[in-house]
Amino acid sequence: MSAKRSDVVYDVIVVGGGPMGLSAAYQCAAKEHKKVIVVEKYRFGNSYGSSPGFGRQFRTCYSEYNLCELAIKTSPLWDELMDDLDDQSLLKRTGVLWFGDAKVEGSEGNIDKAVENLKDLQQQYTLLEDKEEILNDERFSFVSHAVNDIAKPKALYLEDGGTINVPALVKSLLKKLEEKETVLLENAIVECIDYSSQDVVKVSVVSDQEQQLIRGKKVIMTPGVNVNRLLKTLKPSFTKRINLLIYLWSSTYFKSRTTSSQKPGTPSESSEWPVWFFFGQPDDKGIEEAHNVNVFYGFPSEKMKPRYARVAPAFTSSQIYDFEIYPPSISSRPLDSDALRFTSAFVEKSMPSLSSTLVEEEFSTCLAGFAELVSGSKKDDQSAGFVLDFLPGEGINNRLVVFTGGWGMKFVPVIGKILADLTIRGRTEYNKVIEPMNINRGILVEEKDISQKKPGQKLVRLPISSRAAKFNKIWS
Repeated sequence: MSAKRSDVVYDVIVVGGGPMGLSAAYQCAAKEHKKVIVVEKYRFGNSYGSSPGFGRQFRTCYSEYNLCELAIKTSPLWDELMDDLDDQSLLKRTGVLWFGDAKVEGSEGNIDKAVENLKDLQQQYTLLEDKEEILNDERFSFVSHAVNDIAKPKALYLEDGGTINVPALVKSLLKKLEEKETVLLENAIVECIDYSSQDVVKVSVVSDQEQQLIRGKKVIMTPGVNVNRLLKTLKPSFTKRINLLIYLWSSTYFKSRTTSSQKPGTPSESSEWPVWFFFGQPDDKGIEEAHNVNVFYGFPSEKMKPRYARVAPAFTSSQIYDFEIYPPSISSRPLDSDALRFTSAFVEKSMPSLSSTLVEEEFSTCLAGFAELVSGSKKDDQSAGFVLDFLPGEGINNRLVVFTGGWGMKFVPVIGKILADLTIRGRTEYNKVIEPMNINRGILVEEKDISQKKPGQKLVRLPISSRAAKFNKIWS
């Protein structure tokens, strides 16, 4: 649909057409019957940001109490969304397994803390605390060998976990938005968001080399790792930026050793595996050496790749990633070859049904941004790197709402609803659980003071793979 008429005043302008922006637009257009336009810098369904590839994990186990509670509230919203979009493939529930050393604090949290939260929130779960019990449980035999070297391992299992089908999610949301006559503007670069008038917010964009002016009452900003670029377009100027640390997370697929005669539906059948996360003790290495943090995660096999399973390091082995020095294409990103090598060693040792051979054609990368507290801020941060709030500033008057940071795919239905609530009503029933994600908690710094670099870390150019372009095809 054309978005050339500057005389139209939209109820909501959504800037950023990834899963989170589309979910917010869906809530505004389909549920609240608002006039909505979505502005996307690239094509809809691109793999340039944090959403490339097929699957993301859904789980309700979290070390952060508020996120555990939010995930529990999200679960029925997935069912509602699948019904509304008439697509039951969006979330395949095969369960979730957290296992390993319960003392370890991984990038996804800690087993013991998650158990405390689940117990307090009266959730059903299974906790195995005996090594032999873990090793002998057929449901986990595909990966349970990982606990062999752990003296007192634990395994936490919940039925409410599984794989989110990201391409299907995006396509289904786009289809529904088209049905609701939402304007979908792609290949559109935002040059200015002018909120100087109290009557309307003016968003200037360039789309297909043509200047366009979009006017709206409210703006939802869901630009992912590009958030600070977008903040620079604000008029009057927004002099701060979010302390968003951006990492390059690599993953790959490993081929199954299982023969075609394997009976479908048996515990070792890879399509029925739970999504999983392993907590291991990190290897001690010097700061200049590649560091194996020894935490990994994985998925069951996918319908389109039944003989492969995705396994990934839940860490980066070296530097923070300066994505702005690379083209956006996934095939032009560097790969964390050390982290992938550590992953292959984990598969060789712990997953007998998979071949540990690394195949470059199966490599992929994902950009991950996390908002971190600046020096001098309070130490207790339960946000997990998320930012979800009104943008502060004189004259904004709750007309600009921003979301960025964190591992958010599992929260797509609920965060879309929260963004719509804040934009339309100025409040949400989820205020308490999202309070730790507020933008004024100590993550804003003056533009001139921010740096992507931490002490002792260097930004470097890593080897680039030319083969990962195949991951773009999954969206076609």
